[in-house]
Amino acid sequence: MREHGMMAVGSNAHNDYLTRKLAHYNQWLLDPKRHVSQGPYPGFPDDVAQEKAVEAYKADFVERKAKVAEPKAKVVRIAKAKKVRKEGSGPTKQDKAVEIFQRLFGNKAAVISTIQDELAMSLAGATTYYYNAKKLA
Repeated sequence: MREHGMMAVGSNAHNDYLTRKLAHYNQWLLDPKRHVSQGPYPGFPDDVAQEKAVEAYKADFVERKAKVAEPKAKVVRIAKAKKVRKEGSGPTKQDKAVEIFQRLFGNKAAVISTIQDELAMSLAGATTYYYNAKKLA
């Protein structure tokens, strides 16, 4: 059995519903007081109520969706300003790393170890400075 709305098609309840709907239409169609220019069939009351409920649901859905779509204020974090390096204050760590690279002729293990010791860096930091020095040398 197929489902139609809330009733199973072919069920007694569905047949009763269709019988009531047809009787309502025939009563409207054959009403002697109804004028031909009155307009189209207004629909079966049960169907009209259901359509109104669906329209109200759709309107409510659109309204709630519009509220959700409103953009929220973003929190922007501003980074602290870095200290400006004074001109002529000596070589930078990168300058020192390039000098170590050239002094040790690019021997990777020796350069990284020396950068770690002389510039007080971690292995990851020394490795990064090694590759940057290799590019600059």
